[in-house]
Amino acid sequence: MNVIVGASGQVGSHLINDLKSSGVDVRAVVRNPEKLSDKTIETRTADLFKVEELKKAFEGGTSVFVLTPENPTSQDIIEESRQIVANYKEAIQATGIRRVIALSCVGAHIDSNTGNVLMSRILEQSLDDLEIEKVFIRPSYYYSNWLGYLDTMEQYGVLPTFFPEDLAIEMNSPVDLAEFIAKIMIDTSSEKKRIYELTGQKYSSCDVAAAFSKLLNKKVSLQPITKDNWVETLVSVGFTENAADNLSDMTQAVIDNRTVPERPGNAIKLPTTLGEYLEEHLKRKPTGS
Repeated sequence: MNVIVGASGQVGSHLINDLKSSGVDVRAVVRNPEKLSDKTIETRTADLFKVEELKKAFEGGTSVFVLTPENPTSQDIIEESRQIVANYKEAIQATGIRRVIALSCVGAHIDSNTGNVLMSRILEQSLDDLEIEKVFIRPSYYYSNWLGYLDTMEQYGVLPTFFPEDLAIEMNSPVDLAEFIAKIMIDTSSEKKRIYELTGQKYSSCDVAAAFSKLLNKKVSLQPITKDNWVETLVSVGFTENAADNLSDMTQAVIDNRTVPERPGNAIKLPTTLGEYLEEHLKRKPTGS
């Protein structure tokens, strides 16, 4: 039984579908079952801060997929990550899970002020001493991060960005990522520990604006936001100051080229381009939404 935490999220929802279509046993673990698109999947409800609920969710499982959810309303996102990961660890040990697949991110090997990337570092370091098979998956920046600005682009024709306009960074599709994770979970080979670092295509904010301009059939102009306005901007859209500070630290780490693969020669490049990903997403987007 493959247990998937965060099954209603952008990666987890695709992962559930990929595993189900491959004919393997799969169980969704979510806080709100109503958010699951496929109601036929075996489901357990669990609050990640309640270890006993996690234990019940993991019962009977052999493999478990875990992640550190980003919560923009958190008052202490790093400490909350430590609590969640400690609960994962206790639940894994209590239920006899034999393999854990953890969604980390590039840069998790770095011990420095990297904001949200530290959540992935905490995840890896905490699970590392478990005497079971461990697979750590470190993807680069998601294309889907830009979709949060879609309404702004459609209404006002502007794309806000915290990055320098011409800074090209590795980006990838969360759909490709889910497919990769599904293959790992289905694979029966066993090693004590594996780390996969996943890159994609390199794009700048200018490239992203151009891609949206083409697909929306309207001019989309960049709206650079300077560093001294990052926190204020994030707080204005609902982030707590703590969550905004950590996201700002991660953004600076990306700009400083610190969120890169530990072993670039072994990195795996995911195939989907930005244009392909956005075209498919916009195709599925309900008319008028």
